[in-house]
Amino acid sequence: MAEPASTGALAVGIAGAGLAGVMAGVTHEAMVGSLCGALLFFTTTEERPVLQRLMFLVISFIMGILFAPLLAKAEFFGFGPIDLAGPSAFISSAMVITVTLAAIKQRRGTEQPNG
Repeated sequence: MAEPASTGALAVGIAGAGLAGVMAGVTHEAMVGSLCGALLFFTTTEERPVLQRLMFLVISFIMGILFAPLLAKAEFFGFGPIDLAGPSAFISSAMVITVTLAAIKQRRGTEQPNG
């Protein structure tokens, strides 16, 4: 049986390698923009519990980075493309949780009870 400390170190090492692989192509501007958007969401939702806000902070940060290239190339109502990694990551990070929670709420409101 493996020693718990070595198993934990292996798990951390694998997670770190996976994170490094994902972050290899990310620019610093996208990371800063995404962090700012996630922090903006975190600080403006005081009505939610802190643990939930921390979870949303992490999700918002990661998804902001992942959605930044898509938003950078998009055009909305004749405006765009943004073509800058930082602002597009900021916008996508600030919006991803809000849009997702609104979609979940809308979905729950339209479901009809069986019967």
